[in-house]
Amino acid sequence: MKELSVAIIGSGNVAAFLARSFHRKGVRVERIISRNSEKGKALAAETNSLWNNDLTFFGPPENIIISAVKDSAAAEVWSKALFKNHLVLHTAGTLSLSDLRPFTSACGVLYPLQSITGSREPGSCQVPFLIEADTPENLEKVRHLAQRISDNVTAADSAVRGKLHLAAVFANNFSNLCFRIAWELAEKEGLDPRLLLPLIDESCAKLHTLSPAEAQTGPAVRWDENVMNKHLSLLEKMPQTAEIYKLLSSEIHRLKK
Repeated sequence: MKELSVAIIGSGNVAAFLARSFHRKGVRVERIISRNSEKGKALAAETNSLWNNDLTFFGPPENIIISAVKDSAAAEVWSKALFKNHLVLHTAGTLSLSDLRPFTSACGVLYPLQSITGSREPGSCQVPFLIEADTPENLEKVRHLAQRISDNVTAADSAVRGKLHLAAVFANNFSNLCFRIAWELAEKEGLDPRLLLPLIDESCAKLHTLSPAEAQTGPAVRWDENVMNKHLSLLEKMPQTAEIYKLLSSEIHRLKK
């Protein structure tokens, strides 16, 4: 298959992650298109590419355009773009392929199933990419592109991708909220919250060999009200956190039964 090059719309966390990943793996990042000139120019310089804020020209016709803008802004950006005959991909978990169809004659999805934070980027090789496209030929182009940066590429339609995005919110966003609460409880008592890191690491490591159901421990499993009431008394001045404690404890016990 002919070597592919990309033009990336956006300069945020996902755009930067993809641009750097492609650049490291020898995929040409032909240009960065973004409203934020400072971030866009910096990313373009880092990946040896061009920068502009023009949504009417995306470079050579072989460029695959990757839209890596936030979900709420996507339709507005696409409506202003002149995609011509370029293959256009979006990177969202919750947007469907059909959301992109009205704006281009060739479309697909390149969704990284990973939490991407600017200050700490994951290695792309282990990031699962869920892909989709409007034709079998375009799907192969997307697969070829994704496999240049990841060893974990799976075709998944919009419905499946949306459900996995929901699962990811529970696995990452909600668990991170619990980490934040734990951090703040430790800091409130003048303790170093990093004391919790071995526990967190072990909890995650268990999931490589045990299911979450098998790995579940704690007072809620056995419904140890003595311990749970002591915990709730410590949360007396934190009513919202206490409600989270009660809800999660009840659900742990229900699922265990």
